[in-house]
Amino acid sequence: MDYTTLPLDAGAILAGVRPWVECESPSWDAAAVNRMMDLAATHMQSMGATLERFPGDKGFGDCLYADFNPEDPRPGILLLGHLDTVHPIGTLAGPLSWRQDGNKAYGPGLYDMKSGNYLALEVLRLLREGGANSHLPVRMLLVSDEESGSPFSRPLIEHIARDQRFVLVVEGGDTSGNLAVGRYPVARFRIRTYGKSSHALIEPGIGVSALSGLARIVPRVEALAQPGRSLTVNYIQAGQHVAIIPTEGTIGLVSTAKTLDLLEDVYHQLVRIVQEEMGERGEVIRFSNRPLWTPTAADHALWQQARTLADPLDLPFGHDMMFGGSDGNITGALGVPTLDCLGPLGADAHQLTEHILLDSVVPRGRLLAGLLLTLQ
Repeated sequence: MDYTTLPLDAGAILAGVRPWVECESPSWDAAAVNRMMDLAATHMQSMGATLERFPGDKGFGDCLYADFNPEDPRPGILLLGHLDTVHPIGTLAGPLSWRQDGNKAYGPGLYDMKSGNYLALEVLRLLREGGANSHLPVRMLLVSDEESGSPFSRPLIEHIARDQRFVLVVEGGDTSGNLAVGRYPVARFRIRTYGKSSHALIEPGIGVSALSGLARIVPRVEALAQPGRSLTVNYIQAGQHVAIIPTEGTIGLVSTAKTLDLLEDVYHQLVRIVQEEMGERGEVIRFSNRPLWTPTAADHALWQQARTLADPLDLPFGHDMMFGGSDGNITGALGVPTLDCLGPLGADAHQLTEHILLDSVVPRGRLLAGLLLTLQ
């Protein structure tokens, strides 16, 4: 089969992925993510895959592994993606409704990254139905906690990826079209503060407010950002709806940097700030981290193969070592040849204007088909 003419249809793919997008699946809602995993499991089972489901842990949903060539035990191609999103349930009924506006299609999780997962499965289905066989067995792993930093799924990703020849990550690509052959490290932290309770009206001066402690800590934390290193406080929780001095508080923060040393320094600076502001009434917890993925010669060779396959498709792109983090960090850091950002192009990930570009769906799908047919 000629991958350059694979009969993909952007409208059909958009219609097919719509039920996936309408099954809202925020990372922190295990039941919602599991409903999405049920949809994906039914879809892949209909394609003849052998499935293995890994029960969620740490408050996250299940992960799903599909083997499309269970009779072939050789190291093969792993398609890697996630089905959790950053958007809370109800986003679909509000500012990020399902809609199409010219070349753009909108919906929570459509760009990041349900369209990439669905496209990969549609490509594989058409190849199999057309009698086109890859040189290597094809598998797919869909995880439930990528948007939370993969604290549950990372050991599973590592375990499965070690036995593969290649990993293709179908995260959406940005409008440059560039593919990722490396990614900078990411770390997530939680800072917890502990106060002393008292009646907020009768004896307000007796207690110690965990919330006030957080209020002092937040600006000092965000001031740690510098060129080559970002640091963002992304949530804060403290207090009750009653007249009591807040006794517990938590902030979550995420950081990325161009070097591991810069990222490690964040942790030590956080510990220092918390000790200065709260003493024994505060602590810093490392929640998760994504390792540094430095491109190898094998990663570059994989990109070069994609570049060659893209020429007949008139599909221009370069390669980057990217910020943002994905599960490609994990497989790339293992040394398994990895290529990331193979999904449809789009923009505004994690925003209420998240969208894909419909004219990118078919050429990106055909590029993926070319990789599945030629990798060996």
